[in-house]
Amino acid sequence: MNNIIQLAPIALPALSDHPMVSILTSNYNYSAYIGQAIESILNQDYDQYELIICDDGSTDDSARIVKDYCQKDPRIRLIEKNNGGQASAWNMAFQTSTGELILFLDADDVFYPDKISSVVKAHQKDSAAGFGIHQVQRVNKQRRPRGVWPHASLLPGGWCGLQMLTDGGVLSYMPPASGLSLHRSVAAQIFPLPESYPLTTVADQVITRFAPLLTCVLSIHKILAEHRLHGANSYGRSRVTAETISREITICRELWGSQHRFLDNISPDLASRLQPLERSPYLIYLDYLHARLSRSPAVASYRRYISNVKSNPNARAVWFWKCSIHLPAFLFDSIINFMCGQHIFKEVIARFRQAV
Repeated sequence: MNNIIQLAPIALPALSDHPMVSILTSNYNYSAYIGQAIESILNQDYDQYELIICDDGSTDDSARIVKDYCQKDPRIRLIEKNNGGQASAWNMAFQTSTGELILFLDADDVFYPDKISSVVKAHQKDSAAGFGIHQVQRVNKQRRPRGVWPHASLLPGGWCGLQMLTDGGVLSYMPPASGLSLHRSVAAQIFPLPESYPLTTVADQVITRFAPLLTCVLSIHKILAEHRLHGANSYGRSRVTAETISREITICRELWGSQHRFLDNISPDLASRLQPLERSPYLIYLDYLHARLSRSPAVASYRRYISNVKSNPNARAVWFWKCSIHLPAFLFDSIINFMCGQHIFKEVIARFRQAV
């Protein structure tokens, strides 16, 4: 009888009492923001860290700014390379890292002063969880609040690997890079990240697709970082359009393929149990959005999406989605962009939810 490998969390060595933390940053032409990112690390209430910044072929003043900080604090290190994308920069930074925990800081984001200490304590408390996530405060270019992510749902937690196999590999409501942390034992099995396009531009999503297949998810329901949206983000968008949704679908398919290869390297049997992406509630949602926004026939995708919504006890705004097929195209477009966009109204909602 053939032995069947079961998907289960890997064993993790215990963290030390005061572990070294490696913070990996990929920078490309973010001279306007990299100083604030570094200052947010220098202001941490935890001192056992190394900040490794890989400059990915910047043509602005970024490298000089980082070098000035390196001279002031030996915990900050700069690596310079030709442009190759975020994944290639993180791969190079990880190679030189020594930390028991790996954190990620986008060059245009900032950590709150208790970020590192809070993440360390949470991982020490939940020693079985090798992948940490937390809430982030979305801000605009001037760092004005634009809502908390996720704003309408709780972060997932616990062992999610088997559910991901069933749901086509997608785990929803994942924060961006500055809200992620990895136990080194997990990171060692994930790195090097794929550097092919478009995956190199969404390296944080690769991590959120790989890590929960290896370990339990540690959810910290606390805002510990700011994620800046300024229009020049590598994965930002000012409006939701048929084109942006089409790009998202393409990336989802590429991520699914990378997951399948990742599982196949562990066991072909595990890879065969990864359900097709078409079964993912997220892709079903994207297909419906694309049909409506492109003004294509949407009845079939609508029925599929509504069937999925009805079977999901955690679905929100069900009344809206049921009625959405009857909305004129311009009104549907406006409502979707209001729901998905970043604006002060979402900050008001976030503060109201915290107050109650």
